[in-house]
Amino acid sequence: MTAADTLEELLAEEDVKHLKDKGHVFDVQREEGFICVAIRNFPLPTGYNLQTTDLLLRLPLNFPLACPDMFWTFPHVRLANGAYPKAADVLDVQFQGRQWQRWSRHPDVSSWRPGTDNLKTFLGTIRRELQKGI
Repeated sequence: MTAADTLEELLAEEDVKHLKDKGHVFDVQREEGFICVAIRNFPLPTGYNLQTTDLLLRLPLNFPLACPDMFWTFPHVRLANGAYPKAADVLDVQFQGRQWQRWSRHPDVSSWRPGTDNLKTFLGTIRRELQKGI
């Protein structure tokens, strides 16, 4: 966060509450036209080479009115067999001095419900994508 940004300015109260209620260790900052939420030690389901990873969300500045797109992990996650998950083999974002692995997942923008959907909704989508194991 910059001196001008506070957590409350970057994320809605319900989003901050959800992260804290789930016990997530996280930090939030504005960078390159996004609200970046880095969640430490995000649990991965069975089938990956790691049990946890740091999860990066790059939310649009008008989130939650706008649907977020994709997510990133560090360290880089592979399937248990050593292969990259489908559409997760690009290392394209530098954030906090680390190169993050992009998971090219694109939620259906037409199903995003501004005023209803939020960070909890998006994290649920991410958990379902990770559970697929592809």
